[in-house]
Amino acid sequence: MRRFILIWGLVLPLILGGLLPACHSAPDPLDAYRPALVSSAQDALAVMAGLPRYDFLLTVIPERRLVRGQETVRYTNVTRAPLADIVLRLYPNLPHYNGRMTVAAVRVNDKLATVSTEAGDTALRVPLSTPLQPGQSIEIGLEFTAEVHPAGEDAVFGAGQGILSLPDCYALLAARDESGWRTDTAPPHADAVFSDVALYTVDVIVPTGFVVAGCGVAIEQTENEDGTRTWRLLGGPQREFALVLSGDFVTDSTTVGETTITSYYLPRHSDAGRAALRYGATALRVYSDLFGPYPYRDFRIVAAPLGYRGMEYPGLTLLGLDLYDEWVEELEFRVVHEVGHQWWYAQVGSDPLRAPWLDEGLAEYSTYEYYRLVYGQARADELVQTRWRAAYVYAREQGWDTMVGQPASAFGRNYEAIVYAKAALFFHALRQQVGEDVYRDILRRYLREYRYRTATGADFLALAEKVSGQDLHPLYIQWIGNPDL
Repeated sequence: MRRFILIWGLVLPLILGGLLPACHSAPDPLDAYRPALVSSAQDALAVMAGLPRYDFLLTVIPERRLVRGQETVRYTNVTRAPLADIVLRLYPNLPHYNGRMTVAAVRVNDKLATVSTEAGDTALRVPLSTPLQPGQSIEIGLEFTAEVHPAGEDAVFGAGQGILSLPDCYALLAARDESGWRTDTAPPHADAVFSDVALYTVDVIVPTGFVVAGCGVAIEQTENEDGTRTWRLLGGPQREFALVLSGDFVTDSTTVGETTITSYYLPRHSDAGRAALRYGATALRVYSDLFGPYPYRDFRIVAAPLGYRGMEYPGLTLLGLDLYDEWVEELEFRVVHEVGHQWWYAQVGSDPLRAPWLDEGLAEYSTYEYYRLVYGQARADELVQTRWRAAYVYAREQGWDTMVGQPASAFGRNYEAIVYAKAALFFHALRQQVGEDVYRDILRRYLREYRYRTATGADFLALAEKVSGQDLHPLYIQWIGNPDL
């Protein structure tokens, strides 16, 4: 009897399995992007089903400084009103990017569309034959070429010393606010790109032997019969995609938690390249402990033909080649500042055209935490005096002092003294008024509440007052200006 029961117990599920319909849950389309995030950050994808998705193929011809691209953008109307058009930004056409981008064969849901450019050819307006209703989605496909001009060295979008720097070399959805699609352009001294987070799958074809550094995680490399190699990268949620490549790059890596940090540099810069890796790893650890965990599985520090400047992208920092030799004494600070942008820009976004101080000031002042914890309080206090207060005092003496809370276009040669130094002094004054523990709580809450969103100065002020229980308007007006502007 026991044997009969045992056999029947084994057979019955098989019979029922053949009679009943299989219950398989549908695959989650967001699962493909999980490898780009550390395990603790992957839950964020569950609430991001409406994010735009980019899929593109980039064929890079380094000797011609040329990119040929095929791109698909999947966009869902998350606004409350129908949309009559979609606007994409063509940032390589900015005069100070020193490039040229041309778009052809634009299709909306596989139908050819008649498009127009504006804002100095930096915006592509795609009219829709039928307004896109809230919650509806469309697919825009296009082909393009992007070229770096020969004089592109010492530029964000540039070429030099065997390195090709190609940030935003594709059509990027414009940011959108209550005024509509944003087509305004930044002055040369400010960050150009304002965009919301999206999901990316990117295939990059380059000659075999070239090393590719891009935003996201490289999940696959395929050798092609024509002597090229295809790199597949995926990432998100991230605000944009940058690509840098060279046949001369040397790399070194280390890990912080689940994140792999890689430094890309030229062979003659081996000491500085390894130092950049150490500084970056330390900063990533310090900021993760203070502000909140770093979400991306890869972080790259990449030498680029950018002079002595730095530039931030999601999971990737560009450092000018001059920082690896004649400006090497600035290397540590520049690395630490740019790593700060992995929190204040990559995670918590802000408007770099209308409120450049919000992420620049926070990234700048975050270096205070790094120097205090790594080198001691005296070194951090020295930073306040020599880097920010001295710059601000000089600006006042020259008659350059002005309100921090203004658009980037309101500044000229006083941009760094006000947007960086004076803004950093505001955060220092805030810390002194509310106390170290409360200040840290403010930043942790700011990160939690605005991660992958776009915050304003008024948002930050309201949150700081809520956490501290203090009226911070007088302090804010003293240093920043009217929060309603």
